[in-house]
Amino acid sequence: MFFPRLRNQAKWAFVFLILVFGGGFVFLGVGSGGLDLGQLLRDAFGNSGSSGTSISEAQKRVDERPLNALRRKELATALEKKGRTDDAIAAWTEYIRLKPKDVTALRDLGQLELRQADRYLSEAQLASLAQQDAGVGSPFRPSSTDKFGQALGEDPIAAALSGKASAALQQASVKYQTAASQAIATYQSIAKVEPNEQAFFSLAQAAETLRQTPVAISAYKRLLKFKLDPTTAAQIRQRIKILQQSSAPSGG
Repeated sequence: MFFPRLRNQAKWAFVFLILVFGGGFVFLGVGSGGLDLGQLLRDAFGNSGSSGTSISEAQKRVDERPLNALRRKELATALEKKGRTDDAIAAWTEYIRLKPKDVTALRDLGQLELRQADRYLSEAQLASLAQQDAGVGSPFRPSSTDKFGQALGEDPIAAALSGKASAALQQASVKYQTAASQAIATYQSIAKVEPNEQAFFSLAQAAETLRQTPVAISAYKRLLKFKLDPTTAAQIRQRIKILQQSSAPSGG
């Protein structure tokens, strides 16, 4: 575990770790594995109930006064409580356009974007496995290098399945990259509004989780500019070294 003192500074840092370990693809490269991250987040904030403004009521209030920040926030909260992550992200984004320095809202948006990215990564991994399975071919068909196999041509069923999986992989990959970029931008906004230790630590962790190594290294280096205890500073330097080594091109 890295930097225990920083992780203990704020309650939302623990929520971020739920995402990091739930996502599990910094070190393992796998998806959430069925973890109910939404419920973990709601439990962490003590927000497991369904009380509050309904989505339809909140949407109606926004339609009446679209530039009212409070109404935008109510809609985003209602959507998030119902687990409608994509819609909640859009609603929080609209709210933040009106209140760009609301760090609490930015943190909430960043967490949702990390969940979204993890979901798309899982979809991409499943599509990749499906594509590999489709390319195996039937054991009962002759080899494609055999004259008879060449005469039969490509298996139309396998080709259709492979094409479908390839399209799904491409779509999920694009969605993942978009969600990852949005999450990084959100955590960068937090660090810009509140350039403190916790902001840069969260940015570094988000970037590392999303495999944005240069951003992670830069954020960790910014952390070293703060007055840290020797143990924490040493851990950060070691992490920077590991990331630099992992991103360096291999020798010929």
